[in-house]
Amino acid sequence: MKYYIVDDNIGTVKTLENVVRSRGIGTVCGYSTDPEEAIEEILDDRPDIVLVDLLMGGIDGITMVNLIREKNQSISFVMISKVTDKEMVQDAYNAGIEFFINKPINITEVEKVLANVAEKIKMKSIVSNIRGMFDDEKAGDVEIETGSYKKDIDTLLGMLGMLGEKGTRDIYNLFEYMMEKSANCDKAALEYAAEISGDTVKNVEQRIRRAMKKGLTNAANAGIDDYGNDVFSVYASYVFDFKSLKDEMNMIEGKSSNGGRVSITKFMEGLRLYYNSLRQ
Repeated sequence: MKYYIVDDNIGTVKTLENVVRSRGIGTVCGYSTDPEEAIEEILDDRPDIVLVDLLMGGIDGITMVNLIREKNQSISFVMISKVTDKEMVQDAYNAGIEFFINKPINITEVEKVLANVAEKIKMKSIVSNIRGMFDDEKAGDVEIETGSYKKDIDTLLGMLGMLGEKGTRDIYNLFEYMMEKSANCDKAALEYAAEISGDTVKNVEQRIRRAMKKGLTNAANAGIDDYGNDVFSVYASYVFDFKSLKDEMNMIEGKSSNGGRVSITKFMEGLRLYYNSLRQ
């Protein structure tokens, strides 16, 4: 893996560079203490992963990520920060970062986070290559068979511990409708899922929410045990926002009486993003 580091503190840059090189994590193809100058270098060098500070002189890390992603969607970003403001953290995730590394730098945390992000990139590449081979053998346009989505989203649902939940079947039906119709998760999609199951929209929504809540709780527990594990840092980040995960963690640890909220629309759109990421 090729890494590029951006931080206006040269000491942090050198620390991260040393961790990447000494621990055999990958190669550092470049670094900069000026975010504006770094943008051009990153677009030219095309690193696999960019480590970028959230708060810097000039433009901030979120703005920098947005500017780069406008021209290159394939680069992955890890944010470095000691900021705990929930809205700012959420903005960073919305910009497309994979995970946060907290300041002051902890070598073990850096290793775990970068290993997870690298594994996610490799997974995308493997799936893409397999599908490319299939496409070569099946020349021409091949329409995706209805129902074939299940095996692709099962990995994410399984990692979140949701496969045994009744609402998972409704999630499959919703997802099939969204993909076949190129539609959003709206009233029509829920009515379709209800029709398939022979039930009411209200009951379908309740089953889905229970399944989602189970997944949120499992992901939050995984984050408490190990902040950098795949369940929390990779899979859950597609379908749950950071605030919901953090709120659920706080409730589990007894720091709050209210857990994280779940949104069917957010979850289904995240599921579609995950599905599409496997095909990039």
